[in-house]
Amino acid sequence: MKTMKIRRIAFVMLAAFSLAILLKDNRAFCKYICPITVFLKPMSYYSLLRIKCDEDKCIRCRKCLRTCPMDVEVNNNSRSRKNATECILCQQCTKVCPTKALKC
Repeated sequence: MKTMKIRRIAFVMLAAFSLAILLKDNRAFCKYICPITVFLKPMSYYSLLRIKCDEDKCIRCRKCLRTCPMDVEVNNNSRSRKNATECILCQQCTKVCPTKALKC
């Protein structure tokens, strides 16, 4: 019984590692396998808490894009932006923005 549990864990870890390599994505397990994602993605898409960009202040330096650990296009306010549901609200982008164009 214990051996089966260890095998399952090993299989899931191997699958996650393989996905990460194949998709060149360090969060492949979270995005594609984790069952919690089914509930979190829709909620984060319609969330009122999100990083917003004041496009008048933005100088397009792209420091926010380089800093974001989730590779979210934080300088694009569209709800359909790439990885719109991937933002974890760490606010690293707001800290590096030289013009303070990003706010939560």
